[in-house]
Amino acid sequence: MIRIIETAMKKVGRLTVYFNIRQKIIFYVYLVISPILILITTFILISNYKDTKNQQIEADSNVVRSLDKSITVIQTELSDLSVYICINSDIGAILTSSHPEELNEDSRLWYNRAPMKIILDIIALKGYIKTMAIYPENGVNAYLRGIDSSVHLSDIGTVRQTDTYKKAVEMRGDIVWKRVSQGTGSIYRANYTDKIVMCREIFDMSKKEKLGYLVLGVNEEKYTDLCKNAIQQENEGIVILSSEGSELTRYGTVDEKILSYISGEEYLKQDHKKRAVYFEHDSYNVFCSQEQKKGVIVCKMVPKSNSDKQLNNIIIAPVLMLIGMLVGLWPLLKLISNIISSPLQRLCVAMDKFQGGDFNQQVAVESQDEIGEVTACFNQMVLSIKELIDRNYVMALREKESELSALQAQINPHFLYNTLDSLYWRTQSEGNEELAEDILALSQLFRLVLGQGKGIISVGMEKELIANYLHIQKMRFNKRLEYEIDIDEDIMEESIPKLILQPFVENAIIHGFEHSEKGGFLKITGKRQENNLIFSIRDNGIGMTEEQIAAIWNVEDSKRYVGQRIGRYAIKNVRERLELKYRENFSLTITSRPSEGTEVTIILMSPVPT
Repeated sequence: MIRIIETAMKKVGRLTVYFNIRQKIIFYVYLVISPILILITTFILISNYKDTKNQQIEADSNVVRSLDKSITVIQTELSDLSVYICINSDIGAILTSSHPEELNEDSRLWYNRAPMKIILDIIALKGYIKTMAIYPENGVNAYLRGIDSSVHLSDIGTVRQTDTYKKAVEMRGDIVWKRVSQGTGSIYRANYTDKIVMCREIFDMSKKEKLGYLVLGVNEEKYTDLCKNAIQQENEGIVILSSEGSELTRYGTVDEKILSYISGEEYLKQDHKKRAVYFEHDSYNVFCSQEQKKGVIVCKMVPKSNSDKQLNNIIIAPVLMLIGMLVGLWPLLKLISNIISSPLQRLCVAMDKFQGGDFNQQVAVESQDEIGEVTACFNQMVLSIKELIDRNYVMALREKESELSALQAQINPHFLYNTLDSLYWRTQSEGNEELAEDILALSQLFRLVLGQGKGIISVGMEKELIANYLHIQKMRFNKRLEYEIDIDEDIMEESIPKLILQPFVENAIIHGFEHSEKGGFLKITGKRQENNLIFSIRDNGIGMTEEQIAAIWNVEDSKRYVGQRIGRYAIKNVRERLELKYRENFSLTITSRPSEGTEVTIILMSPVPT
């Protein structure tokens, strides 16, 4: 996985190699933010999709349950009315009479001996009951009532031949629901409206003897009106089945395959409490409800395309939001990239000018962030480079001046070395050992001073140079000059600028001892203290006043090359070279008193330049 990411980042890097900083900022922000926004949008889409779908399912399920309850209320009212008829004692007396002929003589039998007025008032109050028929099994004339002018079958013998009657007898008092279409049929001789008919056999209390047969007809429009309220689009459909699976009514577009499934034995055998309220069947979402075991089955069929349209509308909002955010990011990112890139552009312009040789470039630091730090570093770099260039340039000039001062005689160093070597071997061959050693010391001194072209040497080489110089001076002063060189061995390999000790040694001899008849003693020491190198040149010569010490540092440039002796200029030159090399990391002090001697102390603080 990590390799895949690294490979992808390399490809992205190659893609943006020619982008400027603004384009890279915009590109990488979009590269990072776009997947995040897409993920958020996708999450919102999925969440909204699920929530909306669940809401749709819940809404349709509630509609179906509400419709089921409404139809159950109607059928419960019919059932209650039928129970009242079945248990009424007056009606029971008619149905159980053993003298049907006598009862049939009364043309208003049912109104005179039964509470038909109360029953008719109930029917009128309900409004949706259009027919009622009571067929006694003992031969008493049937009570037939058609409020919508529909005509029942009048003969009980004919009624007994119908499938509905047989089913009612089989149910032994339980209700049978049946849909009867307009026209003739097994229940009506003439039927002027579509009806939902409730049929039941009237038994005695022991349910052993059949007493009569009851038929109540309900106008199907009552069911249809309820179904209309549950339909939202024309391509949706509702079908109402009896508990046995017979169709009672339908409204809208009903899929026959679904109808065949829910009216089939496999579906009807399921426990009505455990049936799925919602399921998918082909291209339909199907919602079913059955409140009671013997109650109706209400089924609503909704094409999936209907819900898909609504769900598609939900998708549009997050997608438009995503597009709006991506488009809205553009001006914001452009503004941010300008804020970030403007200081960098100014920095680039300054770098170009610096590259062209303008070493006075300074860019204003406007912030304390990384760009501000880079700008500050650039400014410091320019100052440091300018100072370095100036310092090295001055140092080069000073070194050239020192070489000119040392080579005033225009003597070729190699000619000088060869001449001194010839003199050394000549005196050696003649047996003058002392003079040979003096010539050798002079040769080595010149080699160290003029040779190798190095500005930085080791402490050991500086010690050797001083030793050779003092050997030669010893030849001049003989017993008048005594000296001691005490430099610790552990600093011999440390690097120091060339000729920073010898000029003070020479100054001590020339100005301290040269005009003194008694001569003097000179001691050179060197040691390490913590991380510092400390050198001391101390003599017991004639000493100096404070004014003479100050004059050393104030020598005029025009007098630098007057005479061949180094003198005060050499000492000032040492301090200048130390300033160039060590800046503030050194100390050079001269302490002296007339007739008591002089001590020069040089402290070189780490790090020592190489």
